[in-house]
Amino acid sequence: MSRPFTLRPRAVSGFALAATLALSACGPIISFGDDGPGDSEYSLQYSGDYRSSGDDAPVIYVDEPHMADGLAGQKITVVLPGNKRSSLKGARWSAPLSTLVRDYVARALGDKAGAHMIGEGGLDIHAGCRLGTKVWALEFVPGGNAQADKVEVAMELSLVRLSDSMLVSHPTFTASAPVRGAEGDAVAGAFRAAMADVADDMGRWLKAQVSTCEIAAK
Repeated sequence: MSRPFTLRPRAVSGFALAATLALSACGPIISFGDDGPGDSEYSLQYSGDYRSSGDDAPVIYVDEPHMADGLAGQKITVVLPGNKRSSLKGARWSAPLSTLVRDYVARALGDKAGAHMIGEGGLDIHAGCRLGTKVWALEFVPGGNAQADKVEVAMELSLVRLSDSMLVSHPTFTASAPVRGAEGDAVAGAFRAAMADVADDMGRWLKAQVSTCEIAAK
């Protein structure tokens, strides 16, 4: 049976956490009818500008991200002790997480690095580089008390120059943010803060590399 994790107003630790998970594994404690209330859906939208790069700006194709085990789909992953995982009950992403990450990366890096970041449907465009993404972590990590709850993000990028298939750079970016509250809104807000930190770091990195993706004039 699936084991959805429900946030509580106060810290849940040790025996209390185990009891909560055992109860939720067998269904909701309170019945709301046949189907129950609908899940709250959360986006991962970049909050910066819609910036237009110049006509001569390098073009970078953004691949579909590869997701680490347990991160695909629309469930919000919860990391538990003992190498166990669950999902946040009553909340989910508004689209498959790989789609949300790709849109976020394309828009954030286009804004911060001054390149044309082309996502889905852009394979026929003459691009100078290809950007690959591996999402190692994008998950909620409950702590031993409410003050220790956090989210963690880890994303590995691969920038490949298409003219000679050269791997230009291959960094990993990480960030965490505290969860300030006991509801899905608090978790989603922490994810937005962590992603904003990661986007700043990724933007500085790509801005330093973007000239490598310029296509030589014929």
